[in-house]
Amino acid sequence: MSEHLVAVAETTKLARVLGITDATELDFLVDLPPAALREFRERATDLLFDRDAKRLKGIAAASTMVPVSISAKVAERAFGPVLCAATASTVDPRRAIDIAKALPARFLAECAVQLDPRRTADIISAVPPTMVADVARELLARGDHITMGRFVHVVEEPALRAAAPIMSDVDLLRIGFLLENKSAIDNVLHIVSDRVAGVIRAAAEQHMWSEGIDLLDSIAPHNRAWIGDITAGLGGDVLDALINAVRELDAWPTLLPITSAMSHDSLRLFAERPAVHDETVLTAIMDTALHHGQWRDLLPLAPHLPPEQLAFVAARVTAESDDRLTELIREADTAGLWHAMLPLALAMTDEHRRRMATLPVMQEPDLLRAVITSTAEHELWSHALPLVDALPDTATPTLAAYIGDLTREHLLAGLLAASRSDNIHTLIDIALAQNQDGRTRVLELIDDMDDIEEFLSALTPDTPEVVWEALIAVRDEIPATLLGLLAERSRELAHDHIATQLEPATATATAE
Repeated sequence: MSEHLVAVAETTKLARVLGITDATELDFLVDLPPAALREFRERATDLLFDRDAKRLKGIAAASTMVPVSISAKVAERAFGPVLCAATASTVDPRRAIDIAKALPARFLAECAVQLDPRRTADIISAVPPTMVADVARELLARGDHITMGRFVHVVEEPALRAAAPIMSDVDLLRIGFLLENKSAIDNVLHIVSDRVAGVIRAAAEQHMWSEGIDLLDSIAPHNRAWIGDITAGLGGDVLDALINAVRELDAWPTLLPITSAMSHDSLRLFAERPAVHDETVLTAIMDTALHHGQWRDLLPLAPHLPPEQLAFVAARVTAESDDRLTELIREADTAGLWHAMLPLALAMTDEHRRRMATLPVMQEPDLLRAVITSTAEHELWSHALPLVDALPDTATPTLAAYIGDLTREHLLAGLLAASRSDNIHTLIDIALAQNQDGRTRVLELIDDMDDIEEFLSALTPDTPEVVWEALIAVRDEIPATLLGLLAERSRELAHDHIATQLEPATATATAE
């Protein structure tokens, strides 16, 4: 959550301690560090509880001398909720629970308002579920989400389950925002998992995105995927409302980790929203990604953007210095995100792609292996080949070795993709740079292709001469049928001198 939202939650709780009914009176404090506000609140609470500590212990000791029923009556009619709350931490937890059982829920709710969970966690955790539910009902009837939020982290799961049905979706939002310990949010989500969609919808309908974004920010990483997918599944209106709220609150550091965890389909739905395509939104997203350590969170989103917006992202990336671009490439590689990085490279201008390809990091063998592996696994040959084509010739032997490690299916998919692109020469050049066994494997694959005509048609008048020279160099390794087809194709392209050199030996002998 942003520092501002944390501070808002802290001033809301501080207002309760100070007896201020309108928390906005403390708005002048929201620019202070939230940790400082919390420390002040806790010190103020300690001052209130500790100033009469000795006397309170005496009162607690006296309560043990009379039956529980009498202690309960004295507590309600003589002490009142404030004094009861002050003495609670000095009473044995088991006796405190017995006294509480004899008190009405209304009075217990008034006591709960005054309790300090740091001092009474042992008592609260032992309160029976039915009693917790009764007190929760009383607190919610008063709209007291502050008290509820302060105790969630010390209430046992059975008690939380008993209280959850009493809370509306809006209640859950407000309580979550005011949680004393944000780590409790994941346990709450586990309990109300079937209501998460309603909670997020309530954030949109009730204009409570501050609370909703706080919820997204507070959840543990392992919960981000299903929460993100539920959010995306609520439809375009909810997504648009979320995006606009994030823009207004500058909460992209909160949202990007959620989107990066979404499923493919959910992320596509998010990326298709016109609100994301706005240049100011993309600028804010890129600023967050590039300057706040969230590059890895942005990358999964990028390939789902329309071409114009993807080009915008690519331009922002290539505006970085060589050193910074190298860092971004390494981050993507470490995170195993080449399937997202390759479409981004394709969206770069030819000049910028060449610049990226000539960076020293792009010559590292392990990185090149990751590029080839990811390309094959995600069938991204059409995205990768332009980048591979821009690599220096010194990278060809390394790439050739890794091409040889691909499965037959992956390699065949690469050949088909290459035959449908303008970069067939790139793959052929690398494939033929393998050792003899590797070359033989590739040539036999081509010879067996069902779409051999499509492959041959990819050889055009614009095919670089070096491709034909490479084929001539391995002429003796090419299966006879394929060799004849290559010779025929070169003749169709008016490359008679090449056709002559590619003609199968039997054809040449016959001609003579």
